[in-house]
Amino acid sequence: MRLLRLLNNRNTIVMLVALMAASISPLAFTLSATGMYTFHWLGIYTILPAVIIWFSILAYSAIAPNKQLMNIMMLSIMAGIIGTIAMEIVRSIGFSYFNAMPGDLPMLMGVKLTNQFMIGPNWWSNLIGWSDHFWNGIGFTFIYLVLFGKGKWWLATLYSITVATTFMLSPVMNILGVGYFGQEFAPIAFPLTVYLAHIAWGTTFGLIAQKSTKHIESLYEKERQLWIEMN
Repeated sequence: MRLLRLLNNRNTIVMLVALMAASISPLAFTLSATGMYTFHWLGIYTILPAVIIWFSILAYSAIAPNKQLMNIMMLSIMAGIIGTIAMEIVRSIGFSYFNAMPGDLPMLMGVKLTNQFMIGPNWWSNLIGWSDHFWNGIGFTFIYLVLFGKGKWWLATLYSITVATTFMLSPVMNILGVGYFGQEFAPIAFPLTVYLAHIAWGTTFGLIAQKSTKHIESLYEKERQLWIEMN
């Protein structure tokens, strides 16, 4: 009953749609690893529409106005981008100096999204791959803020560890050819790099979110307040 009352709130519905849109890209990459659909097809018919929907909701939240949702989305963009940069610094060190990974993941995503895996990367595929990589950083940050609010930085760190573990247990490991947790490629360097890179991402965006002066409420806090107002 409480959930039904919450879903009767238009702003909550819009937030849930934005939440689903932010989840599409990482789910699409995982689905493509199963061989059911190509990442190129999923990019055109699921990721691109989801990105358009998410940014359309951002524009709507500014016009409506829905300051709460706009704050979450804008903070997600800023914190997600900076957090992803922190992640890439760590990942690049592991990749370049410790051979912790078999290849550059954003470049791999790019050639699969542009359907030129056999041709190899170029500036266009790299642009698409890196754009999707940063979009994932924004999307995961948005999901965190919707579910947990600004919270404490260490909660974001725990969240990032969960994301990293899920990644290393996902079918994506089949695409990389490294086995779960990279045990068939670099048993120590691979998981260590993945965890450190994700911790850098989570801790960075968590600190930015925690110190933000913007008013941010999690979906749970919103549901609790709505329940109080209705009673």
